[in-house]
Amino acid sequence: SPSRWREKRNCPFQYLRLLAPPLQLLSAAVWQVVQQGLVDHYGILEEFVTMVTELVPELMSYSQKAQLIMGLRARLVLEMCRGEHPVDMQDIQPHLDRLKAPVSTAKDHHVEESEVNFVELVHSLLENPTQRTYFFQEIFPAYFGSKYDASLEMLVWEFISRLDELLPVPDFTQLTALLGDAPTLLADCLRSSFQPGDLKAVLEHHRELGHFKEKAMDDCILSSLSLPPGAKPAVDSASSPHLTDSDSSELRGQ
Repeated sequence: SPSRWREKRNCPFQYLRLLAPPLQLLSAAVWQVVQQGLVDHYGILEEFVTMVTELVPELMSYSQKAQLIMGLRARLVLEMCRGEHPVDMQDIQPHLDRLKAPVSTAKDHHVEESEVNFVELVHSLLENPTQRTYFFQEIFPAYFGSKYDASLEMLVWEFISRLDELLPVPDFTQLTALLGDAPTLLADCLRSSFQPGDLKAVLEHHRELGHFKEKAMDDCILSSLSLPPGAKPAVDSASSPHLTDSDSSELRGQ
């Protein structure tokens, strides 16, 4: 239920690591970073998007890739230029070096022009404090404000959605089928997936939330383990083996 998921917001990282596949967890983190506007992390996002789209170019159109990759890195660079004591060019240059349009055989002059103009803008902001103050007071809110952030969100959502389509998470039955076809993987899965320390943290977290409830089940196994020596099967062979009343009397008389 939604309330139960809200209770998990403060759950330990071990829980998330066991709950979701690594790529899905990373995608969720990427989305939260953009939604919350955590600009300091935009560099990592850009590296992730760049790596994926270089390996799978058809994941997004050239224009979408260019806007997302350059948009994330540019927003981070501008954040570094803000304030009374912005970083110097030596610190910003590595970020400007990454502000490159995706590799493509088709030239897009609008993309290339945007790249050149933005680099010139950053140089002017760092060299002229008066222009920098004016830019962040008057220009930045209009061109790099809510509309810019909304465009980044839309592009990130498109990226994550397409990635999810490309690499869907298999459900339980699909995973069991895969393991059934490759029995040699069973031991590897058991060794790598069963981490006692992580599992302990997850179970303790759930106990604190009160999510564990006993479920009534029959005592078939205990009944089987309780059979005395010389027991005979029940008359109804289709059912689970249980002693009949006559069997019990006979056994007690022995």
